[in-house]
Amino acid sequence: MTDDGERDGTRTTSVRQQIDVASLARWMSCQRSLKHLLGPSDLEGRLSLKQFGFGQSNPTFLLKIEKDDEIIKLVLRRKPNKLAHPSAHALHREFRVLESISRYNEQLRSSNKASEFDRSVPVPYPHAYCKDEGVIGAEFYVMQFVEGRIFVDPRMTTMTSADRAAAYSDAVRILSNIHNVPWWRIGLERYGKRRPGQTYVERQLHTLLQVAKKQSELMEGGSNEEMSRVEGSIRQISLELQSHAAKCPDSFRLLHGDYKVDNLIFHPTEPRVVAVLDWELSTLGDSNCDLANLSMMYFMPSMEHGWGVAGLGENWGGTGIPTREQLISMYCEYSQLHEKVRRGLGEISDASPTMKPANLEEVKVWSGFYLSFLFFKNCVIVHGVAQRAATGVASSAQASKVAKLLPEMVRTTHKVQVSYPPPATSASKL
Repeated sequence: MTDDGERDGTRTTSVRQQIDVASLARWMSCQRSLKHLLGPSDLEGRLSLKQFGFGQSNPTFLLKIEKDDEIIKLVLRRKPNKLAHPSAHALHREFRVLESISRYNEQLRSSNKASEFDRSVPVPYPHAYCKDEGVIGAEFYVMQFVEGRIFVDPRMTTMTSADRAAAYSDAVRILSNIHNVPWWRIGLERYGKRRPGQTYVERQLHTLLQVAKKQSELMEGGSNEEMSRVEGSIRQISLELQSHAAKCPDSFRLLHGDYKVDNLIFHPTEPRVVAVLDWELSTLGDSNCDLANLSMMYFMPSMEHGWGVAGLGENWGGTGIPTREQLISMYCEYSQLHEKVRRGLGEISDASPTMKPANLEEVKVWSGFYLSFLFFKNCVIVHGVAQRAATGVASSAQASKVAKLLPEMVRTTHKVQVSYPPPATSASKL
């Protein structure tokens, strides 16, 4: 595979969903948080747009601004024209969590408490949010452009085995950093709800079923017989998940919501993460879900057999990529390290009761259940891609290809559910 083929996450195309450049330029010129980047007047004549080709959810654009002898790059994220559910495409939440994490990172940098272990969470800096749909037809925000590599293929084939191992280690470290962010100290106290007697997974299942139902309605009779069978299978999978959801560990931490390799920007030449993208599904919830989301790649076909949700496929042993069991162990080791650092810095009294380190055995025995849940969740997401492709509002150039993977994804979900049942019915099978 060529280097370009592995970096489709940074590739741009012509604008597929038109934006009123004049209106956007006027709005940007009025934002104090952007003035230092924009240069002199007449922004419209110096502003150009391209649309990123990767990503099926929110249309994302590369903004280029001519300023003296340099080109300023920014990124614009907007909501799609049609929403399947009010909670979907929550860009305002994405912007909010980016603001909070940026503030947390600054607190770490300015703190007198030194630690050799870097606990920061690298994110693009969010510059300005626009709620006025009249500006470009939908809510949007503008954030920092981060230079680097986005690997659509989790095999990262252009890296050496040593760099690949280091890159995965750093990706797991950053995930642990996210789960150890003190959300109650950075303005995220109400970012997610914890209802007595109901786990995070239970609440998610209820919401996801509502979203799937609305998506089916938005297809406006476009569903065929195969799609009807797929939707029936999705409902059956959810019933099995619901029968175990009340018993799962249910930790309560800051959650990314879609943590995987193609939502990370790696340094242009080094095997380390320089930014975490796509926070629209972030919330406070069960951290096992993020770990399972990252682990889905072990069960997904490689890029040659499906674009957009590429997994590791087969024959990746010896490449520096950790096994699923190694990835879980690595995550728990980083979690223990966070606890050690907190104790060393005297922060234990400030820690939330839910911030206790991950228990390796507990994470192992429940890993199959969370995998099944995350596969189900992604079935609903891909079902949404199919809906947007059917109604002509898909934000990705590859949306139709992704939509065709839905039947295969549903079959894989069922297989994982049967092969890796929760501990209430069978021992774990890592």
